[in-house]
Amino acid sequence: MSPQPFLGNHGEVVRLSDGSLWEVQYEYEYLYEHSPTVVICPANSRLHVRGKSLNVSQILAGPSLGGAATPSASSGVIESRIDGEFVGWDGETVFRLQNGQIWQQSSYAYRYHYAYSPRVTIIRMASRHEMIVEGIEGRLPVQRLR
Repeated sequence: MSPQPFLGNHGEVVRLSDGSLWEVQYEYEYLYEHSPTVVICPANSRLHVRGKSLNVSQILAGPSLGGAATPSASSGVIESRIDGEFVGWDGETVFRLQNGQIWQQSSYAYRYHYAYSPRVTIIRMASRHEMIVEGIEGRLPVQRLR
């Protein structure tokens, strides 16, 4: 389902139609596929797409794999939308989400991208959080303010 396009590169977080989230690990394929059909082999942590086999790790199980129907903070994944207009980030940007949470950029980066209430996914990665914004490739380190 996302990202669009799917590239198959290290660090890319993939959402499948069953709601599960997977992260590509140590691969750089540059597939540039829109809504590809994939097969996941959870037992050996592989994602198969268009004749390629990619190493992946599961971040969140989908409902059909025994996971919760909706991600929650306890699962390490938070999903919401930016509350209102979004114009990217510029160093110390504060993000207000529709779920009432407030997050702030925790490392310097600049990116301009205009969108109205884009979807965001925040993933807990070891001791930090990273935010994925719909329509933007890559992840941004963030910290929760409230």
